[in-house]
Amino acid sequence: MVADTTYYDALGVAPTATELEIKKAYRKLAIVTHPDKNPGDESAHARFQAIGEAYQVLSDEELRKRYDKFGKEDAIPGGGFEDPSEFFGMIFGGAAFVDLIGEISLMKDLTATMDITMQQMEEEELAASAEEKLNIHEQEGQGASTTSGAAPSEGAPAAAAADSKTPAQGESAQSSATSTPSRRYMGQQAIMDKSEEEARMEAAGLSAEEKELRKKEKKKGGLSREQQERLAAYEEERKKAREERVNTLAVKLVDKISVWTETDKGKDVTRAFEEKIRHEVENLKMESFGLEILHAIGATYVQKATSFLKSQKFLGISGFFSRLKDKGTLAKETWTTISTAIDAQMTMEEMAKMEERGGEEWTDEKRAEYEKKVTGKILAAAWRGSKFEIQSVLRDVCDQVLSDKKIKLEKRVERAHALVIAGNIYAKAERDPEEEGDYMAFEELMAEAMSKKGKDEKKKRKEGKGKVDEPEEPAAATA
Repeated sequence: MVADTTYYDALGVAPTATELEIKKAYRKLAIVTHPDKNPGDESAHARFQAIGEAYQVLSDEELRKRYDKFGKEDAIPGGGFEDPSEFFGMIFGGAAFVDLIGEISLMKDLTATMDITMQQMEEEELAASAEEKLNIHEQEGQGASTTSGAAPSEGAPAAAAADSKTPAQGESAQSSATSTPSRRYMGQQAIMDKSEEEARMEAAGLSAEEKELRKKEKKKGGLSREQQERLAAYEEERKKAREERVNTLAVKLVDKISVWTETDKGKDVTRAFEEKIRHEVENLKMESFGLEILHAIGATYVQKATSFLKSQKFLGISGFFSRLKDKGTLAKETWTTISTAIDAQMTMEEMAKMEERGGEEWTDEKRAEYEKKVTGKILAAAWRGSKFEIQSVLRDVCDQVLSDKKIKLEKRVERAHALVIAGNIYAKAERDPEEEGDYMAFEELMAEAMSKKGKDEKKKRKEGKGKVDEPEEPAAATA
């Protein structure tokens, strides 16, 4: 008997539901209640929030125990409930895949790089703002000076007093009235005429030749020396983080396959090892983009292990061709990743132009359609980039596991066979008919965007072929 069933009711499951049943129920309801699926329904966000809160509690073993015993008040996450939009931010697998692929760093790296490269633009905007403020203050100062100079001429006593001054006194008065603003103006102009970079170089005591060289470097690369240094430092930091990630994943992978490699590898042991991997797949396939990630992992394991095994036969000739094939696959993946990102960028630019143009055709429905399309293509680009990162890291992990010369060749061959077994199960992972239609909102958006892209490309090819096949019109007769 549980103290409260509100969260179970929200997901439509019994208090005895398993972890997998809770995950499946949340997955289905996320599609139905997601605000993107219910445009114009003001209650959609509240319903989406409710199932998100329920899932956050019931998917956590400790929180679920407290909820079952004491109710909602004693089952609040330590950091409070996450907003569903942030909760959905862990789009590609989330924490469930950390032991297999580590933490995907694509967005973190892009953000850090952008922060550094955007610094110059921010500095220029600040400089422009400061210049504008200085100009305003200067105009106010000149206005005040003109007003104070005109005041004495309004009264006769003041005029008489001015006339009675000696030439020296008049010059002194005029100097005191004008010299300070003039000096201030000249100083401000001197500051404004120098860029921040020039001021920095001057303070560093650089010669004219060194200054010119730095200017040329900045013009050539579009970045200041400081930005280039920060990017280099961040790249070094990123490289170290990647090495640590590969080392950690290699240790975990060896530990995972050791339940097979460190045994007699008989039929029963092999069957048990396969069953262990399949059970892992059953949980992982229900994560956001779970199938896509599993297939990427499986393909990499099989490619690297097969290549290694072939390299041990026929003087390594088969292994050479296998590695050549892997390079071709990598080149194809690289191009696909780049082209998907370009496609997303072009769609965003297209939407921006239509937004700017406006008009009767740019309705709320049209805007919503484009927003959905842009979101799908951005997701597609993000997934391609993430997949590229995952497989790139796992290739290094496999190399480390299979090429460690401290380990006997016989044992490394066994590791390769274990990777083929696990890799094939990952690569063939699929959802059963009941689960097949239960795509997360993000996956569905991406699938729709990529489907439309394919249709558009086919249409363009047909149109292009039609133009080529059309007979040319006869040239007009000349007089």
